[in-house]
Amino acid sequence: MKSSSTSRLLYALVLVASAPAHAGLVEGRRCLDGYDLRCAMRERDALLAAGASDAASQDFIAETYFHEGRYADALALYGELKRDGYTFDPHAPPFEAAADAAKDFVETDRDDLAVRRAPGIDVILVDEAFEVMAKAVDTYDDLLGGRPDFPVRLDIYPDGTRFIAASGLPAEAVRTTGVIALSKWNRLLVTSPRALPRGYAWKDTVAHEYIHLVVAYRTNDHTPVWLQEGLAKYFEGAWRGEEGGLLSVQQQTLLAQAVHDDAFVPFEKFKHSMAYLDSPADAALAFAQVSTMVRYLVETQGKNALPTVLDRVRDGEDAESAFAAAAGEPDFDSLLASWKSWLRTMPLVAERIESLPVVLDDPADDFEGDPALGNREDLKKFARIGDLLRERSLYAAALVEYDKAMDPEGPSSPTLFARRATCYAALGESQKALDVVDEGARLYPEFALLQVSRARILDELGRVPEATAAWLAAHDLNPFDPEVQDALVKDFLATGRNDLAARHKRYASLLKSGGIVDIGGPAATPLPKSGPG
Repeated sequence: MKSSSTSRLLYALVLVASAPAHAGLVEGRRCLDGYDLRCAMRERDALLAAGASDAASQDFIAETYFHEGRYADALALYGELKRDGYTFDPHAPPFEAAADAAKDFVETDRDDLAVRRAPGIDVILVDEAFEVMAKAVDTYDDLLGGRPDFPVRLDIYPDGTRFIAASGLPAEAVRTTGVIALSKWNRLLVTSPRALPRGYAWKDTVAHEYIHLVVAYRTNDHTPVWLQEGLAKYFEGAWRGEEGGLLSVQQQTLLAQAVHDDAFVPFEKFKHSMAYLDSPADAALAFAQVSTMVRYLVETQGKNALPTVLDRVRDGEDAESAFAAAAGEPDFDSLLASWKSWLRTMPLVAERIESLPVVLDDPADDFEGDPALGNREDLKKFARIGDLLRERSLYAAALVEYDKAMDPEGPSSPTLFARRATCYAALGESQKALDVVDEGARLYPEFALLQVSRARILDELGRVPEATAAWLAAHDLNPFDPEVQDALVKDFLATGRNDLAARHKRYASLLKSGGIVDIGGPAATPLPKSGPG
């Protein structure tokens, strides 16, 4: 998700007018606002070399350090200015909160990429984070016509509380719409999948946020949120070779309803950020809207239209006009009308499905992340009885209780799909078990328990390659499950893929040790507590 920022150039001009003039200060602010960190660093270094000590220059230097991720240096200057009574721009970064959220982070660097995370088991994410970032750099350079010329940093926060503190977003906005990642301040901020009981598609999320960084850099941060999110959502799976614009069942359902009722989320509601929408469903529909707008342009004009749109936005044309012109439309209203007509031709499915709630940081209730059971105490009691019976190997009786926990008028429950499939498998009804779990995974592909349940059943049937794919799908959502890592070691060894077995054996060891044992893992260094000024 892209966090839009108010330009601070006018504020910089006011500060310069009331402070000793430095030729590079206004240019440095312009660079920083335009996501050209390399340029901002050059102007910062020139100010340092010139001995600039006025408050406006120190403010700019501190913020440039912050964008680099040099929290200690930024905080030192910020503290001095704060003690001197300096008045900061209201849009200034949350220096203290962000530094505190990253206070024990360690950093791993490879070429122009860096991953920073908390010590411990989040080290399990590092290798694959670099793989995603490296592929993303190459993929989106080709698709979007450029890449940032400064090192790309990915900050992984171990829990929702620390992500919220670092993001500068209100906690209620994060928890209402499920924002768990941002592209902001020239870096990528994501929440570790271990902060969610079911995990999430964190690799696509890293790619999604990197796209925001590319688009902001390519256009001097002139691209509005709707187009930023449309590009990021459309292309977020391209790094792994996925065709752009594939819609989940939930997105199709929401779009089908919006088309039928002509009840789309107004663009004005997410003008500045998706984080301030009213619900996860509104956010999911908004993402589907803007993603399909990009898909419409690509299908009618080809992928080469996209870099052209970004070039025109960079050169000062408003995004609506540039996008409409690229689509061969006279204006944005005509474009919207054509896009809606095109949507009506799409074979959109409609299912009883809800957004998966984003539940952060150790929920007390096992069903809290379930869209059908989370707020239904009347249904939970049947599900809990079913669990007790299942744990006692009374599978047929458990199925009866699970059926009682299903509301025929409400959304489907991913947890019940998984539980029922397990019971059918235990009763020897393997095909019924697969049918149930496959249906659940079709509706809720990001619910890790469904992938785990499917993998168990396939392994029991001796269908090892299919089981391995399901275990990998579960790993990509929640790599912190020891069962998943152990199963991947076994299945990769069985199919002669010893290199991958070794990787997942190391992951299993990391989990058992809490991240302390990391033999052969990526080198990491703590973030400095202080640095050169």
